[in-house]
Amino acid sequence: MIELDRVTKRYPDGTVAVSDLSLKVAEGETCVLLGPSGCGKTTTMRMINRMVEPTSGRIVLDGEDVTHKDPVELRRGIGYVIQQVGLFPHQTVAANIATVPRLLGWDRARARARVDELLEMVDLEPGRYRARYPHELSGGQQQRVGVARALAADPPVLLMDEPFGALDPVTRALLQDEFQRLQAELGKTVVFVTHDLDEAVKLGDRIAVMAVGGLLEQVDTPDALLARPASPFVEAFVGRDRAVKRLAVVGLGRSDLVQTPTVAHDASLGEKVAVFESAPFGRVAVLEEGRLVGWVLGGEEPRTGQFGARVEPATARASLGMRLREALALLLEGEDWLAVADPDGTFVGIVGAAELVAAARRDAPMAG
Repeated sequence: MIELDRVTKRYPDGTVAVSDLSLKVAEGETCVLLGPSGCGKTTTMRMINRMVEPTSGRIVLDGEDVTHKDPVELRRGIGYVIQQVGLFPHQTVAANIATVPRLLGWDRARARARVDELLEMVDLEPGRYRARYPHELSGGQQQRVGVARALAADPPVLLMDEPFGALDPVTRALLQDEFQRLQAELGKTVVFVTHDLDEAVKLGDRIAVMAVGGLLEQVDTPDALLARPASPFVEAFVGRDRAVKRLAVVGLGRSDLVQTPTVAHDASLGEKVAVFESAPFGRVAVLEEGRLVGWVLGGEEPRTGQFGARVEPATARASLGMRLREALALLLEGEDWLAVADPDGTFVGIVGAAELVAAARRDAPMAG
């Protein structure tokens, strides 16, 4: 855990970069510091590893005041990733990644094994990239190496200062996805600085919104932050389209679904038609061992011109917990309804555009 207790940073010219900041970051949590340029986000992060010393207040890491530790020793136990990457240009990728293990006295075999493990972890094939130099890598590849270097000694805490800010949108999105995958696997305690709300919403377990002068305006989950801004500043910062942004963080729940009649796959066509005739939504789900295998749909019978029913093969394309934005994208491909399954693949209902709108308006759960 990281705890900042009434931390202030005032410079000799009287400028206050951070003011009376109190914030707790739980073990295994990604806490995003979000705000405009000059609001003290980077200063706050750099105080955690003592690259900047606080004027007052306490910063406690795993129960120990960081000011009581040797700064060099402290930093060796904290991974640090910055926007400019900061790789040593005249060292190979392997040597860059092994920087901290080498300082800690690891033997060559152990360091090499760790380098290869990390290169695989960040999706860079060791045999291909180990001996390359930074100038031989793309910006995205350099950033991956920077993340690998920060993780080299397996630090419990990771500080990330706008690590993807200089990358093109496609590469940035890929590395955000990669970070999410790594964090799900490693469970580091992460402080992540950004001024990009979409990035904060995507990556943060909680978001701490800061105003100029280092004032903490609100700390909340992405969903709650977008649903209930705590101040006019936060409301203006997240924007009038915050309800749309919630599509990226709100998951599809059982209460959002419409229930439609079902019929067994091995039922006769007559039985299926009989159920269909009483169906309120013009469709019946055909199930086999609980899984959707088709729909009984109505339409004009081609040969007679009379209304009839037919079975059309289908599978569930949406799942419980799917982000509303993803479900909406599927609907916009031309679907009127989406079939929804639970994590085991069992059909649980259908959802349409009206239900997605209602789900997006659903209030966020209260913290705690």
